[in-house]
Amino acid sequence: MSEVLPEASPGDPPTGAAAPFVGDLDAAREVLRERRRAAHAPSPLQVVQDWYVGIFIAATMLTMLFAATGPAILRPDCDTAVCLDPGGYALVALGAAGLGLLAAVMGLRWVGPVSTDPSEATWMVSSPADRGLLLRGRVLRVVGVAVVLAASWGVLVGFAVARGVGSSAAPAVVVIACTAVGALLCVVLVPITLRRQGGAVVPRRAARAVRDAELMRAGQVVQAFTAATTMLDTVALEVLASRGRVARRGRHPSRRGAGTGAMAVLVHELWALRRRPVQVLVALAACLGALVVGLLLGRLAGAVLSALAVLAVVRVSAGGLTAWLTAPGLRRALRAHPAAVTAVLAGPPFVLAVVGAAVALAPLGLPWWAPVLLALAATAGGMRACDPPPGLGVALSTPGGAVHVGLVQRLLLGTDLALLGAGAVLMADAVDAGPLVLLAGVALLGWQVLRERD
Repeated sequence: MSEVLPEASPGDPPTGAAAPFVGDLDAAREVLRERRRAAHAPSPLQVVQDWYVGIFIAATMLTMLFAATGPAILRPDCDTAVCLDPGGYALVALGAAGLGLLAAVMGLRWVGPVSTDPSEATWMVSSPADRGLLLRGRVLRVVGVAVVLAASWGVLVGFAVARGVGSSAAPAVVVIACTAVGALLCVVLVPITLRRQGGAVVPRRAARAVRDAELMRAGQVVQAFTAATTMLDTVALEVLASRGRVARRGRHPSRRGAGTGAMAVLVHELWALRRRPVQVLVALAACLGALVVGLLLGRLAGAVLSALAVLAVVRVSAGGLTAWLTAPGLRRALRAHPAAVTAVLAGPPFVLAVVGAAVALAPLGLPWWAPVLLALAATAGGMRACDPPPGLGVALSTPGGAVHVGLVQRLLLGTDLALLGAGAVLMADAVDAGPLVLLAGVALLGWQVLRERD
C-alpha cells in the first residue's frame, strides 16, 4: 500500500535527492551581522587605539612637511635663474591644487575603493556572505590613506597660497585651511567613486552591488600598490600596467622587421615606445613637478627630485633595455655583441632623459651640460636597477619595525647613481668643472654598457 504524500505548496522549497540546495541569503547575512557584533564590537576608544599607529604616522608626516617646507617657501633664498613673485606663487598653488585633484580622482578610481585580495574575491563570488560587512573595513582604510595623502599635499599648497596672497607673516590659518580642504575633498570624492563603482554612496550598499569583475580588478590594483610599497619594488605595478595596456589595445598587427642585428632591435624598440605615449608623458610631467619644487625650495631640492624624476623617465621608456638586461637567454640567442645591443637600446631612454632633465633643470640657472650629465647618470642608474635583486639579508630593528637590509639595497639599486649625478651637477657647477665631470658621466654609462652580466 503506497503512502500518500501531502501536496506541496508553491512556497515550499523543493525536496528529494535531485533537488538543489537553496540558501536563505537574508538569514546568512543576519548571522554574519550577529557574529560580527558578538565577536567585535569596539568602543570609540578601542578604535582610536587600533588606529593609533596610523594617526601617529600621519601627524608626524604632516609636522615634518610643515617644518621642512614652510620656512624655505615663506622666506626663500632664491638661488635659481627664475625667482617666483607673489603672482608666480599663486600660479604654482593653482597648478598644484589641480594636479592634486586629478591625482585624487584617478587614484580613487583605480583602487576602488571597494576592493579585496584576489583570493578573497574568488571566495566572495560564490558565497552568500554579506559583502557590506566584510568589505567595510577596507573601504575605511582606503578613505584614511586618501585623507592623509590629500592633507599632506594641502600643506604644500597652503604654503604656496600663503606666499602668493601675501600672508607669509601668519600662514598657519591658510595652511590649516588648505589641509582641511584637501581632506574634505577626499571625503566628497569617495561617495562619488562608490556611486560609480557599486551604484550607491553608502559603503555597505556599494560593496553589495559591486560587480565581481570590478571587485577583482580593484583588488589587483591594491595588491600591486601594497607590494610596491612594502617590497620597495615597482615590478607589480609595471606588470599590471602592461597587462592593461595590452588589453586596451586588443589587436596586435605584425610588422615587417627592418635591418638586421642591433638595428632591427632599435626599430622594434622605437615601435614599442610609440605604443606607450601616455606613460612617457606622465613621467615627463613628473619632471615639471621637480621643476616646481626647485623653484619653491631651491636648487638642492630641485636637483634631487629631478634626478628621481629623470630616473622614472628612463625606467618607463626602457622596456626593451630592461628585457634585454634581465634575460640571459635573450642575450645568448642574438648573434650581435651584447654591448652593441645594450648601447642601441639605451639610446631612446637617454634622449628622453635629456629632454626631462632639460625641463627640470634649465630654469634653475644651471649650465648646458647639467641636463646631459643628469641624463647620463639616470640612464646608468636605470641599467643598474636591472641587476638581480639582493636577498632579504639581515633584519634590523627600527622604531617602525623590522627592516631587512636587502629591501634598502633594492631601493638604492640604480637610485644611487641618479642621486650621485645630481650631486655631481651641483658640485661641478660650484667649482666650474663641468666638462671634466661630464666625461666622468660618460665613463659611468660606458661602464654599465660594457660590463658583463650573467
